[in-house]
Amino acid sequence: MPEFRELRIENGGGVISGVERSGGGTPIILLHGAGGNALWFKPLMTALAGRRVIAFDMPGHGGSTPAPDWEMESLAELIFSMSRQVVKGRVIWGGHSWGGKLAAMIAGTHPEAAHAMLLLDPSPASGIPIPAEMFVDVTFAGELGPWPSIEAAINSVRSLPQYSNWNGDLQRAFERGLTRGADGMLRARISRDTLIAICAAAGKDHSDTVRRASCPTLIAVADESLAWQEATNFAALPNATRSVIRSNHWLMTGNPTELNWAIETWLASLEQCALKMAQLG
Repeated sequence: MPEFRELRIENGGGVISGVERSGGGTPIILLHGAGGNALWFKPLMTALAGRRVIAFDMPGHGGSTPAPDWEMESLAELIFSMSRQVVKGRVIWGGHSWGGKLAAMIAGTHPEAAHAMLLLDPSPASGIPIPAEMFVDVTFAGELGPWPSIEAAINSVRSLPQYSNWNGDLQRAFERGLTRGADGMLRARISRDTLIAICAAAGKDHSDTVRRASCPTLIAVADESLAWQEATNFAALPNATRSVIRSNHWLMTGNPTELNWAIETWLASLEQCALKMAQLG
């Protein structure tokens, strides 16, 4: 991955890791969903050639240390403050699922630092009416382990919807999220208990904060998610541009070609609008 640079940001004893691809234009910061890590965005970062794109490992994921608490307001402030060490000024805040909701909350709380938002099937602004324990066990149980070997781990997760269209990039992303315990077994770095805490916090109603985000926004959603996205995030951000992708919730692996095209097209239109405004001004 020679064109990508590993990041490590330290502040007050905490660490946020990630990957960066150098380039120009307004920086894009990407926040992954629960259980993921920065490398889930590698295909998108590769597609956005020439742009500066930073993908963080969220707290407790990849090489990042756990957060002091998992409440969304606290996490949004933690990520925003850490981001100021690598970017100054306005940013395109982007994210998938849990990370998408956090990106919207950062843009709503810090509008002066939000150039635009790029939300990929974000978690519902108005909350999730499913108990966190049930949601975690249904969604993530198959990728927590333990496994005796990397081969066993890969064979176990390849059939899960979040790992559809398995390839080398997705394998590297999966391996970034693993750790080997004292018993020699491989497990996910993120534990079931932590995932429950994350999903319980993300499941609360934060629509008032999300509605305060007023910058240009693209909401790219899976066709499988369209019904609940219309009732939640489309309702909270009625002026956002909408793009429906033929995919499951994990757009980056479910249909990267269509997703990347939608994002590149929207970013180009955003730049054209800015140029016209500058010429008129």
